[in-house]
Amino acid sequence: MPRVTKERTKYHAPKAAPATKPVTDAGNIVSAPVPLTDKASEKKDVAQPLKSKRAKRADRHQKWMDKIGAAHTQQKLEQRQQGRQTNPSALIRGMTGMKASLKEVQAELIAQHLLSLNKNPGVKTESVAQLPKSRKARDKAAVREEKRFGQILLHPAFQANPLATIRQHLANTLPQKPTE
Repeated sequence: MPRVTKERTKYHAPKAAPATKPVTDAGNIVSAPVPLTDKASEKKDVAQPLKSKRAKRADRHQKWMDKIGAAHTQQKLEQRQQGRQTNPSALIRGMTGMKASLKEVQAELIAQHLLSLNKNPGVKTESVAQLPKSRKARDKAAVREEKRFGQILLHPAFQANPLATIRQHLANTLPQKPTE
């Protein structure tokens, strides 16, 4: 099939040539009609010369980089504000010695627990909470805990003295250290 060729035309009409003044035989000069043009369109043509593809691409890239830069500065500002919120106060920073001593005490407790397990190899330890493995089991466990918590809140002993009730519950459920 033969190729269809199309004659290329310019999108805009060409500018009108400057008007010439014809000379008549009587010596009178008659001016030719001057086409009316828009001054705004002339300024538009003069103000923005055609850009090359490379220049357009560079402009697009620069605009994109400006957007990215603005987003990046906003993100940095948010991180800086968040960092200020998470920084510990002077009071907490002064408690580093206490943190170290707590770690030592915790290490001693773990060592004592391991020694007691080694002395009594037949005793199995019960895990405090068996986490459900499936989503359905987790949902069921959550419903059970909600019911149980509601019963606890309605219990008269809890309503009378909540802290004493919690203390008694912990004393009953947590394993007691054997006294030597």
